[in-house]
Amino acid sequence: MALIIALVVALACHAQAKAVFAHFMVANSQNFTVDNWKEDITLAQAAKIDAFALNMGYGSPYAGQILNDAFTAAADLDFKLFFSLDYSGDGHWPQDQVITWLSNYTKLPAYYKHNDETPLVSTFEGYEAQGDWVNIKKKVDCFFVPDWSSVLPEKLAAATVADGLMSWNAWPDGTAAMNTSMDERYLSVLKSSNGTDRPYIMPVSPWFYTNMVRYNKNWVWQGDDLWYTRWKQVAELEPEYVEILTWNDFGESHYIGPIHDHDLGTFVSGDAPFDYAVGMPHDGWRAFLPYVIDEYKNGGDGSSTIESEGLVAWYRLSPSWACAAGKTTGNTASQGQTVLPPGEVLTDTIFFSALLESAAEVSVSIDGKAESVDWSDTPDGDKGMYFGSVPMDNRTGEVIVTLTRDGQELARVAGQPISTTCGNNNMTNWNAWVGSNLTNLSAGNGSSNGTSKKSGAAAAWSSTRAELRALLIPVLIVWLGLGFVL
Repeated sequence: MALIIALVVALACHAQAKAVFAHFMVANSQNFTVDNWKEDITLAQAAKIDAFALNMGYGSPYAGQILNDAFTAAADLDFKLFFSLDYSGDGHWPQDQVITWLSNYTKLPAYYKHNDETPLVSTFEGYEAQGDWVNIKKKVDCFFVPDWSSVLPEKLAAATVADGLMSWNAWPDGTAAMNTSMDERYLSVLKSSNGTDRPYIMPVSPWFYTNMVRYNKNWVWQGDDLWYTRWKQVAELEPEYVEILTWNDFGESHYIGPIHDHDLGTFVSGDAPFDYAVGMPHDGWRAFLPYVIDEYKNGGDGSSTIESEGLVAWYRLSPSWACAAGKTTGNTASQGQTVLPPGEVLTDTIFFSALLESAAEVSVSIDGKAESVDWSDTPDGDKGMYFGSVPMDNRTGEVIVTLTRDGQELARVAGQPISTTCGNNNMTNWNAWVGSNLTNLSAGNGSSNGTSKKSGAAAAWSSTRAELRALLIPVLIVWLGLGFVL
């Protein structure tokens, strides 16, 4: 009997399955067809991303057709989408328009639902409009988890209209290491004395560089080891939800999705001095997502299946001293931060990460001169994620990062050369180049991002757990109500 009670309690504590979203800028998909949506959705599914959070500014003349295509593609591929209403870019969303959009789309089968029941709705900012949501929620059934990061979380504790909270604090300040202090503050204010804590959406981002004259934006925040470090923090904190910032915000350089040449118009509309995304793929940052997302959902116990060992490398293509900074700063005074030279915030370093079943060696070659490098972080038991880096030391030329085990090559990333030649109107491109190479371990599996066997088992258990919870929790309540001593 005690075992049954323990099982029921465990099930009750895990009422909502964890999920990972990717923030998707609808404004950067104006030229998308249904096939383009399917292409991106297929890549997201391969990375085990559960849904796109569709960032929508108010007043777009293209939004209706874009959303119709998006939901058509998502329904065909059994993928989920939900709205993240942007209150900052194009102004305040009128509540009648919010009600209209939510009424039209939240009933669709492809719309993501919290607990598989209530449509999830988020925002980018809009704290000043929190009063609107009292009426909106009366008109449309929704689970409201806004990002109001311009307001301290302790003040947000009183915003009871919010069913949960999201944070946009995904980058460290200056040269400081990324930590979880802000995440912990959110988790603290979302705790409830009755055990029904409100959910937190924890942000994860790989990079940040923007240079948009029209919007007075021109700064970098620290990237470097951020993608690796942040996922370790996710596994430690185990928030209910995680949101990747972003899938396709090319203007802020934190995209992990593919670059579509016909959707780089943001550099024109934002009056950027040059296109700093072209030729700078970030697809490699998705390579290990199937594993790290499984680890997050499985409690970070190291049990997740590795179907593809491999290597990811990322770095900037010129030293910080080689070309003009382009008036770019490290940090931004617009957010009350101490401004630093960008070359202090982003270091001249080659970073690399590996996903391995057992230990392996890594070497880095710059301009044909190879050196063995020690890992700076390794997993317990040798299985899992590895991380390392090597300084450029003013060297230029082709970059090759190689993984070997017992003298046999496992994977190699041949990257773009580091150069002191200045293009881009003589300005430094502070964006990162990312490359990856995977070696499949599953016989007959030709996809480096295939769905893992662990994922299928986890999904089956999630369904079984929900059924058991629905059956056993009422039974326990009856027993306790009758005063049984168990």
